[in-house]
Amino acid sequence: MGESRPIHQRGEVKKQYLQNPYYDSHHDPYHARQKYTDGAYCEDCEAVVEKGSFRWAAVEAKHVGQAVKCPACQRIQENMAGGVVFLEGAFLKEHIVEIRNLISNVENVEKSEHPLERIIDLEEKQDSLLVRTTYEHLARRIGEAVHRAYKGELQISYAEDEKYVDVRWIRN
Repeated sequence: MGESRPIHQRGEVKKQYLQNPYYDSHHDPYHARQKYTDGAYCEDCEAVVEKGSFRWAAVEAKHVGQAVKCPACQRIQENMAGGVVFLEGAFLKEHIVEIRNLISNVENVEKSEHPLERIIDLEEKQDSLLVRTTYEHLARRIGEAVHRAYKGELQISYAEDEKYVDVRWIRN
């Protein structure tokens, strides 16, 4: 898709990853180094490990195993986004409510099937919106959904050797 200009200071994010003692250039630094046992649950969001993956479970299945902190809750606590979506332009300003609703709907669909895919925060400015997500998949899906619904220009840039994506959408 070509080069895109960085949304934030790339060196700053890279430095934060490298300072993480569990950093591995070929894997997600928040990927568990040990396998969670079925029944383990996140003490923050209450997602439950089922067949090796975090899932939303029925109420009766919660709190039956070991209490852990899932990778998404760790990212949120440490304020370490796995993806950033930067939306801008005059069109955004005129349609901010509809676009925010679309973003929320995309997150709800993703989060219902994949508990680790979440929005960390949204920062709205005069004619831009910055969405930070726990993982790159949700960021990409948000960008694609906005582009599908409202056209405009979309750029998706994956960082080399990192589980990170910059998504940029603009329509004036």
